[in-house]
Amino acid sequence: MTAGCSFFSFDPDVEDGAGTGGEGEAPMLAALVESGDLPPLEERLPDEPLVVEPHEEVGHYGGEWNTAILGVHDWPWLGRTVAYEPFVRWDPEWEESVPNLATAWEYNDDATELTITLREGVRWSDGEPFTSDDVLFALNDIFNDHDLTPMAASNPGTGEKIDDHTLVITFEEPDALWIEDGFILYQLVEKPKHYLEQFHIDYNPDANELAEEEGYTDWVEMLDDKAGILNSAQYWQNPDMPTIRAWRVVEPLADSGRMVLERNPYYWKVDTEGNQLPYIDRVNFDILQDEEVMLLRALNGEINMHARHFNTIANRPTLAEGREAGGYDFFEMVPGEMNTAMISLNLTHEDENLRELFNDRDFRVALSHGINRQDIIDVVYQEQGEPWQGAPREESPFFNEELARQYTDYDVDLANEILDEAGYDERSGGIRVGPGGEPIRFTLSVPTDFRPDIVDSMEMVVGFWADLDIDVELNTEDRALWQSNRENNDHDANVWSGDNGLMDAVYDPRWYAPLHSGESNFGIPWAQWYASDGEDNRSVEPPQDVRDHMAMYDAIQGEADPERRLELMEDFLAVSQEQFYAMGISLTPTSYGIVADDFRNVPDSMPSSAVYNDPGPTNPEQYFIEP
Repeated sequence: MTAGCSFFSFDPDVEDGAGTGGEGEAPMLAALVESGDLPPLEERLPDEPLVVEPHEEVGHYGGEWNTAILGVHDWPWLGRTVAYEPFVRWDPEWEESVPNLATAWEYNDDATELTITLREGVRWSDGEPFTSDDVLFALNDIFNDHDLTPMAASNPGTGEKIDDHTLVITFEEPDALWIEDGFILYQLVEKPKHYLEQFHIDYNPDANELAEEEGYTDWVEMLDDKAGILNSAQYWQNPDMPTIRAWRVVEPLADSGRMVLERNPYYWKVDTEGNQLPYIDRVNFDILQDEEVMLLRALNGEINMHARHFNTIANRPTLAEGREAGGYDFFEMVPGEMNTAMISLNLTHEDENLRELFNDRDFRVALSHGINRQDIIDVVYQEQGEPWQGAPREESPFFNEELARQYTDYDVDLANEILDEAGYDERSGGIRVGPGGEPIRFTLSVPTDFRPDIVDSMEMVVGFWADLDIDVELNTEDRALWQSNRENNDHDANVWSGDNGLMDAVYDPRWYAPLHSGESNFGIPWAQWYASDGEDNRSVEPPQDVRDHMAMYDAIQGEADPERRLELMEDFLAVSQEQFYAMGISLTPTSYGIVADDFRNVPDSMPSSAVYNDPGPTNPEQYFIEP
């Protein structure tokens, strides 16, 4: 066995500007076929390739997509642009999941078994068939191997082969959401068995000797490095890795310089006229270290499609002014983020008096009425947005207007009345007195190196609460310290952005119940209890009403019928409305990306979320550059 794979060498001098004419292929590939270095197109495509409908029109072959990343750790932008090939993919509008590598999928009644039918005839970029064996190798031999990954302890599911294109995955707990948002979905289709088995001790008894020859400690370190198991950046640093994606790595990810991908000659998708995709020959990622440098490149027209880092509210006027000179325009991005800032009082605080105070729903309601959200919107967000709680956006199928708008009216008199009636009418030194007879004082923690707008808005919030005779100190912390304090329940109150306000609300409802052990900031120990079944020594068992709310989400995860799941989610959010765990500031305004004037088939608007993986569902393989 060899440690590398052979790839075709493309001639960059081959002209690739030809329009497509039906059942065509890129001129650079046609030249390889003519020279005998590549099989004919009909031998490279499946009998039934996936047909992609171009957004505007059938495109032209050729050209290069120039974009950028901020260092080696910015690999998620690679995943969103050139790696979105799960079993099933979201449609561009994010309304439903559609076939991709899987042509069919079906859960059993209790969502503990999932049968997946793979598309026949798909090949890796080196021409080898993609089959059930590849998926099962990744699932059973990598992600269920305790030597290779701690993920094995979280029971990622086990797979069984039915035939070359059918497999069954079994889960210990119901998981009807897995096929659309399973944590390891993308990794399951990027681990070619025929290439990686040489590095695995179960398939190659000499794997440790091979590891020593290549400078690794053992086969575990070698396989992890080759396959990017624990660190996804390493996946992009191995140009020998075959892929089923539209472009394959030819110049790998590094600390600086440029990463380059070229078209996969065995890509298994075609346009509506039968032309093999992708249209674009190469994708270039300049590896930068500074957002300002990335912004300057955009202004100079050196980036022809991008939507990350520099596309801020503050930069929008500058980028708008430079559109004509830079030869680009904007496209709209509807954010999955539903709130600019979510304020979480620590409902599991170790201090008995603060815990009692923060768990008083009336106290939280009064604080919410005491915030002048419109002032914050006008001053911090350039008049963009509207007062909003932690609630799905109007574009979401889970929109709940009462949840979104409750207690957002700025009314100091009402806030004071609620506080007085709740028993906080006495004062000491001008500060209201809380449980235990002490003045109500607490800190509001904000990470300094995350979002400057949140710091600005929280400075205003602290002032508004001072008008209610509540003494709150704004505590700006290094992000690492802020995260450590959050995870260890060592904070009074903290602030973060409000994620998951579109379709993603059902996959990660971190703000709607304490379900995310690292992100449900209002009740991290409760979430740790939920995630660990009470085994985490930091966890705290929640009250019965919160446990009942958690059980509602368990029912959602176990419901295989999408329509019934929607109904259950609506019921779940109705309880979130009643609980009012955390409070928001304002609806995150729509964002934007830039696209060059000659860069085509990019929608005018698209959702934006880590679950949606924008721009992946808009089918970048059908983007093209107008000659």
